[in-house]
Amino acid sequence: MERTRNILAWLGDREEKGVLNLALKHTEKSYECVLEMKNSIEALMKNDITARNHHISKVKNAEHDGDEIKREIMNELSKGMFLPPDREDLILLNDFLNDIADSAKGVVRLLEFFEKEPSSELDKLLLDDSLLALKAAEKLKSAIHSLVNSETGKVMEDCAQIETIEEEGDDKRRDLINALIKTTLSPQLTILVYEIIDNLENVIDCIKRAGNMVRTLSIKAK
Repeated sequence: MERTRNILAWLGDREEKGVLNLALKHTEKSYECVLEMKNSIEALMKNDITARNHHISKVKNAEHDGDEIKREIMNELSKGMFLPPDREDLILLNDFLNDIADSAKGVVRLLEFFEKEPSSELDKLLLDDSLLALKAAEKLKSAIHSLVNSETGKVMEDCAQIETIEEEGDDKRRDLINALIKTTLSPQLTILVYEIIDNLENVIDCIKRAGNMVRTLSIKAK
C-alpha cells in the first residue's frame, strides 16, 4: 500500500523548522567536532599544549550541544505525527550523527595523555587521517543540505564520495599501524596511539553510516 504522503515532502512544506532542519543543525555540530579534533592533532604536532586543550574543549562543547539537539529531535519524533518507517529512518540518522561526535571526542580524550608529539612520522599520518575524516564530514554536511533541498542527484554524488574517502581511510589505517610498529614508543604510548588510530577510523565509519542513511532518505523522498 502506497504511503498517504511522503514524510520528507511533508517536512519540506512546513514553515517552521522540522526534524530535517534539526538534523542539519546536528550535522553542523558533528562537523565541528571533527574539525576541532583535526585542529587538536595539529596543535599537538606543534607541541602547543594550550592550543591543544583549547581545541579539545571545543570538541567537548560541540558534542554536548549535539546531544541537546539529539534530545530535541527525539522529542519531535515522539509526538506521533510520523509514520513508523519514517520515524525509524530519522532515529537512525540521529544516532549516526551522534556517533560521529562521540568518536571525535574519543580521539581528543586520548590526545590529552600526550604532553608532546609521539613521533614526526606518526604525526603526519594522524593528521592526514584526520583531514580525511574532515573531508568526509564536509561531504556529509553537503549531502544533508541537498536532502533538505530535495536534490537527489547531489545527495548521491556526495554519498559516493564519502564511500571513496572511507576506502582511503582504510588504507591510511594500515599505513599508521605499519608506522606504529616501527616506532620506539613505550608500550603505554603505543597502546594510546593504537586507540587513536581506531577512533579515527570509527569517525569515518560513522560518517559513512550517516551518509548511507541520508541516501536512503533521499531515495524514499523521490
